[in-house]
Amino acid sequence: MKFYLLILSVLLLVGCQTTENNSVEETQANVETETIVEESNAVQDTILETGSKEIRPDGVPVAWTDYSAYANPNEEGYAYEIHPDSDISSEILPITESSSDVVLFTFDDAPQTPGSHAIEMAELMKSKDVNAIFLVNGMYLESEENIQIVKTIHDMGFEIGNHTETHENLRELTYEEQYYQLKTTNDKILEITGEPVRWFRPPFGLYNSETVSICNELGLQLMTWSFGYDWMDEYLEAEPLAQVSLDNKYLRGGANILMHDRSWTYGALEKMIDGYREMGYHIVDPYLIKHQRNVEY
Repeated sequence: MKFYLLILSVLLLVGCQTTENNSVEETQANVETETIVEESNAVQDTILETGSKEIRPDGVPVAWTDYSAYANPNEEGYAYEIHPDSDISSEILPITESSSDVVLFTFDDAPQTPGSHAIEMAELMKSKDVNAIFLVNGMYLESEENIQIVKTIHDMGFEIGNHTETHENLRELTYEEQYYQLKTTNDKILEITGEPVRWFRPPFGLYNSETVSICNELGLQLMTWSFGYDWMDEYLEAEPLAQVSLDNKYLRGGANILMHDRSWTYGALEKMIDGYREMGYHIVDPYLIKHQRNVEY
């Protein structure tokens, strides 16, 4: 009888030890899982707070805004594209099962000092979880102040594009002169950001077949815009600019909205952001847009 009791005690002891070990393993597994989740959330919080810090294999940062309500990125991390033939459209098209109710914010001619509002506009958009493309002119990147403005905007997570060196009508220039306009500014942007320059907007929306060829050589996708009013005499104040930007015949899903580094644009910006959202539009993160080679003709 004592022998059986001894055997039973041993079995109970082993069983308790096994249960204890399993409990420890489960606890460790739960801790490890929670740690992974916490680390993942911490990374995402860092991206949202400081701008995109994760880089794709193609050298392009990942999107940092909260796009969960409107975008379903593919395996490359892209959900939208701009038509590669800018003669057809420069609007934003979904390439996955993403919402088409998006608009793209783009700003030309930044930074213009003294009196630049580029950083304030970037800070406002950042506070409202909005990204945009700032297309810069190389002639504004000669001073250390302006270089620092562009670097600050980029470090906040905003994409920087090319708007030529001296804002010329490209149709009036030779191939060599056009090449200088694009290549010089491209090199300046690359030196500031360390990232590939993906977008080019021709001044006045004017270009020719040589422009397209140069863009392809330099890895730039040419785009124009759907609408923009902040350079017209009747819209050089914040209130009328906000009104016309929210109510015009060109506003629709996929619209590419042109703005500039202007005080009245800064004054209208918050009303535009809130207004588009109230109308059901999402402001697309440009890092969700895939770059393409231009159609040559």
